[in-house]
Amino acid sequence: MILATALLFAPVPSLAQGLPTTENGFNMIRMNTDDLSQYRSVDSMCIGENHDELMAFSDNGDSTVDLINPTADPEVASTKLRLSKAGAEGGQTSYWLIEPASNEAVFELHFVNPGTAGDPAKTPKATLSHINRLQQKSTNLDCLTGKNILYAGMDQNYRVMVMANPGADLFFLLSSIKEPGVAMHLTDGFWSSGKRGEIIFTFIEGSAVTSIKAAPHQRVEYPAWRTASPEGRQYSASPKGFFVADMEKLGHKSNRLPYGLVLHFERLEICRHLAGEASGNPKRNKQVTDSWNTAGCDEAKAQHASYVEQFSDNEPVSEILKTHRLNF
Repeated sequence: MILATALLFAPVPSLAQGLPTTENGFNMIRMNTDDLSQYRSVDSMCIGENHDELMAFSDNGDSTVDLINPTADPEVASTKLRLSKAGAEGGQTSYWLIEPASNEAVFELHFVNPGTAGDPAKTPKATLSHINRLQQKSTNLDCLTGKNILYAGMDQNYRVMVMANPGADLFFLLSSIKEPGVAMHLTDGFWSSGKRGEIIFTFIEGSAVTSIKAAPHQRVEYPAWRTASPEGRQYSASPKGFFVADMEKLGHKSNRLPYGLVLHFERLEICRHLAGEASGNPKRNKQVTDSWNTAGCDEAKAQHASYVEQFSDNEPVSEILKTHRLNF
């Protein structure tokens, strides 16, 4: 125990140390619970695998790290901690984070070395596997891991993951952080990318569309996930934090939908919703009509026909378009 303590309090090196990061994706943490579009890019993130913790770490380049642990407070504060030199063992690299005032090690971070997860150039997520809270009887916090994670996020109720199997098929997993078990499991997904770096993952099951939208800037409020069907829509909250892969850089070409087609599906969702909103209230009816015109619901019908013709030779997309008839 004395030896272990001595290692934890080893002098911090003069040269700046850096946490492992990935060039193949983006970790984003929400910095304000009131402004749901205010996010910050971070180097590493732990989304709890078997707990509801979310912790993020941002390297300052001077042997210090900002620890960000979102709370219920409107402003999410960061805590500056000193970073120890790295220690390697059994395919993992570990770092200690030290509280400057007390010189006491408070966290131990364990990263899986990129080479152990395959070709680093094709691995989307730099893997923070678990965290030890050294001040709380070495409480171990496992993190979501997996070399095939393309998206991982957490809101106040759910963990969300999009993964790719070896055949490049995309699947979606939604699990509760309050209750054990998978709440939703979808397969045969698609992805799209927008001009501002947005990545959208789309999963279609019958007439229901589940989508996840994320961006490396996150200037717009997005839910962690949403599902729309003719019966209604379900939305999650804006994620507290998320990782999204850079699909362009990873070279994924299969299962890709044109971005305009994905936006078309989003517009159809809005139009279906508005179609059922008419009432006996003239003021409400005017609001619905104005929203209908703003969304371009009449134009969507003509656009849908053009997409049906454009993708007549693409069986998967044709099936999607047939499923999403203009039933409004």
